Amino acid sequence: MKNFMNPVKTNPTGLGLFLFVQHPLTILSQRSRSFRSNRFRSGSSLFSKQLMFTYVNLNLGLIFISSSQFTINSMGLYEKPVVLTTSKGEQNVRQTRKIKMDLRLKLYLIILVPLLAMGGLIMWTTIHSSENASVMTMQHNNQQLAVNTASLLGQESELIKTLSSTASEESDEYKSLRDELVKVRLQSGALYVYMYNKTADGWIYTVDGADWDDAEYSPYGTTMEFNPQIQERLLNSEVVTTGIVDDPTWGQLLSSFTPIKDSQGEVISYLGIDISAASVNQVSAESVNNAYRTIIPIFVVVLILSLVMMLLVVRGILRQVRDIKSSLEQVADGNLTVVSKHLSNDQLGDISDLINVMASQLTNILKGIQQGSDTLQQSSANIAETAQTNQRQTEELSRAIEEIAIGSMKQAEETEHSVQHSENLGKIMDEVGSYVQQFTHTSEQLSAVQVQVTREHEVLLEKGQENAKRVEHQQEISNSLTTQSELAASISGQIHNILKQTQILSLNASIEAARAGEAGKGFAVVAGEMGQLAQQSERSIQEIDGILSSFVQEIQRMGHHFEANMVAVKEQEEQIADCLQAFRQVSQLSTEVHELAQRLENRTMKMHSIRQEVEQHLSYIASATEETSAMAEEVTASAEEQQRSASELSNISGQLAGLAGNLKSYSDQFQIEVTKSDPK
Repeated sequence: MKNFMNPVKTNPTGLGLFLFVQHPLTILSQRSRSFRSNRFRSGSSLFSKQLMFTYVNLNLGLIFISSSQFTINSMGLYEKPVVLTTSKGEQNVRQTRKIKMDLRLKLYLIILVPLLAMGGLIMWTTIHSSENASVMTMQHNNQQLAVNTASLLGQESELIKTLSSTASEESDEYKSLRDELVKVRLQSGALYVYMYNKTADGWIYTVDGADWDDAEYSPYGTTMEFNPQIQERLLNSEVVTTGIVDDPTWGQLLSSFTPIKDSQGEVISYLGIDISAASVNQVSAESVNNAYRTIIPIFVVVLILSLVMMLLVVRGILRQVRDIKSSLEQVADGNLTVVSKHLSNDQLGDISDLINVMASQLTNILKGIQQGSDTLQQSSANIAETAQTNQRQTEELSRAIEEIAIGSMKQAEETEHSVQHSENLGKIMDEVGSYVQQFTHTSEQLSAVQVQVTREHEVLLEKGQENAKRVEHQQEISNSLTTQSELAASISGQIHNILKQTQILSLNASIEAARAGEAGKGFAVVAGEMGQLAQQSERSIQEIDGILSSFVQEIQRMGHHFEANMVAVKEQEEQIADCLQAFRQVSQLSTEVHELAQRLENRTMKMHSIRQEVEQHLSYIASATEETSAMAEEVTASAEEQQRSASELSNISGQLAGLAGNLKSYSDQFQIEVTKSDPK
């Protein structure tokens, strides 16, 4: 019985490194018969030994470095005592020791450690790539074997269909198919080859390709379990190849599953082939050995070339370092004539050039110190002579300062009188300023009143213009009423003529009715009524004419009143316009007066500022006079102090001469290159 499920545990060997590339549909196959699993682990020890060899090579340099830390005075390591200098110039040796590493060993380590690390990384990468390629190759070959076998079995679709209908292991179809599977297993070297199918009850074995004398083969109808994802892919007619799985019973396996199709492309059954991972380990071991035989010689050659180049480079560096060290030791001893050799075209060569530049600069500095000491001696003599000259000049300066003090006192008295006159002028200007402010305030009030009156007259003028417009409108209405009344009077005349004609017609009708006799009585009554109506209408028209004539007279009288009002309104507008013109002239005069007041105020303010400046200048003069007097006293005291300083300066010049001699003796301790122009 075989159970297909997800992997449970991986083997920590070389093959375990490649489980991360396995397909996620990895399964486990468990069979009912026993099988020793150690045959699948034969390649584990080889990879473990190779991995340990790489680890030892990678850490060999580090172990060598760690052990060399405890070696003193060998392999370039040495100890140097630390010297402490006290304030009294005494030197004490510190009890603790500091181990220092030679530059040669440091350079060797800097080059060797990366080379060893790179070699170890290359070895590990080679192993990893070889094993990964081996697994992928075996997966591809097993999958191709399953596809080809399924294609051959598909040609015998009738046997498979007949076996599915009979479901008997005694049938000729079963025996024929089993012989085919046994032949495939023996020829390909596969571990298991079997057929299975999907039924309503689940997945079952149909044909097992085990040997005929194997009593523990899987009979027809034995159930089997699949991973749901593998089932889905198989039902979609896909070929599934798993990665290497570690089964506790069957060891490490690699399986491929594919559907078997007939000539019409219909799936009639499924085929499974399991191969042992021992073959994968064997192929991987051979690939790794071949890689070692290629990479190790190359790495050894590269390492030897790198060591030779390292020795040459380190030798050149150390030559330049030794020369630099020797030059610096001579400079420390006071020999500035040393010349450092430029042996390498790198930063060390630049340092050698800088040492030569430093020695040259120090030589120039010492020469300057020697020349400065001579100059200092000459300067000390000049200082003594200058001190005597300053003493004589100080006496003359004291007499001149006394005369300046007397003049300053007189100037102070005159300044006080000027200040009093300036204060009187300021009082007068303050009074003028107050008058100007009152005048300005009055001008502003006048301007405000003028503005208010102008606004009221403008409002009155606007209202008068509005009244004039109303009167004109009423006059137009009156004229229109007069015209309409005259039109009504003419219409009443026309109606009067019509009534006369109606009376005539009524009279004629009465005459005609009388002529007609009895037949015209009704017509005579109508004619009489028409005559009466005509008389009544005539009386009404006469009354209307009377009313219209009186209405026209009243309208004409009202029109005369409107004309009189228009004349009065126009006269009022003219008077208001004259008043506005007069107020504009008053406003212009008020503006001019205000401007004059502002100018006068500005002039007054300017006079105030000038007076303040004059007072400030006078106060400055007074304070300056007082300061001059005080300074005269201070200068007199300073002159006396300067006389005392001159004598002290003479003493200092003597001390400077002694100091210059000492400085020259110190500079003579250094050995410098002497040119022809330099004094001995």
